[in-house]
Amino acid sequence: MLATPDSATTRVPRLSARRRRIGIAFLVVGACGWLGWIAWRMMTLALNPIPIAALAIEIGGFAIGVVVAFALANVDRPRSTYADDRRDPWRYAFAVADRVERTRAADLHREVRSAAGAARRPGRRTRADVAIGCVLIDGPRRLAMILVAVFGLLFGVSPMPMPSVAVLVSLAIGVGGLSFAIVVLSQGRIALGDRLRWTYGSIGELLIRDDIDGVAPRRWMGTVGTIVVVNLAIALRGISDRWTHGLPTMDNEMRVVAMVYAVTLVLGSLYTLITTAAPQLDNAHLVSRRLEERTARQSALGGALCVGLIGLLAGILPGCVDPGDDHAGRIEHVTQLQVGSGVGD
Repeated sequence: MLATPDSATTRVPRLSARRRRIGIAFLVVGACGWLGWIAWRMMTLALNPIPIAALAIEIGGFAIGVVVAFALANVDRPRSTYADDRRDPWRYAFAVADRVERTRAADLHREVRSAAGAARRPGRRTRADVAIGCVLIDGPRRLAMILVAVFGLLFGVSPMPMPSVAVLVSLAIGVGGLSFAIVVLSQGRIALGDRLRWTYGSIGELLIRDDIDGVAPRRWMGTVGTIVVVNLAIALRGISDRWTHGLPTMDNEMRVVAMVYAVTLVLGSLYTLITTAAPQLDNAHLVSRRLEERTARQSALGGALCVGLIGLLAGILPGCVDPGDDHAGRIEHVTQLQVGSGVGD
């Protein structure tokens, strides 16, 4: 763990009663929206590992948000926070740690294991401890969501059925209400989008143990890797259903849902890249290597986006993508009928 810069701990004014009431109101509204969405998901749940895993991930995201908001609402005299870079993906995790008076995480690759080990050990845990544990597992939850989207596209299983407008409104209310609750209860220390940036930026640190000299930091590479992998899965699904038929077939409606689900993850990754400060090179001797790496990374990113767009258009544009229409046996059967009818005449 990495301690906050000042161990003397300067206190800031406590959360006012009016702000706490507003934050709790947003929390209640968000919870109602989320419960409406989860109820619909459970009623329409297919008995398949992919939609079951998707539902579990969504419930986990809702629970994490509620726990963090509740911990922020019950801080007595929060520790003063520090002027971090607003474009730092770790800003969300640092802000929560500062507000609930816990040390900041230094390396997510190691901290997640520590949090898992602490959860298995008996003993009393405070709201702050649970909140920090939830913040740490938010990154693995995002990684699991990406895997669900990719495997769903490759195996031909949608994470969910086609939602109605009312259900989507309920989800929007849930996400918006919970997000505003955290912003209000943190006294503006956490901004909208910080949690999203944190979950995507932490993927690289989960998968890679240490940064590599001359290469962009892990938190940056993980986001780029997400864009590349998800776009390739979209491309494979769209091209397969439209032309090659190499993957298991999907119903048109389910394919659109699975692709839109994956596209939202790509958009989240792009938002993270756009709103995150570009990595800086500290070692001047590695400038040429960094330039080569950046060129290769940008080329891979641009190529993946183009291929993903082609697959997306192939998958959602109207037209026949039924492999049965290209089935050789069916074509032969029609030909035989035509020949037989010609002979009879």
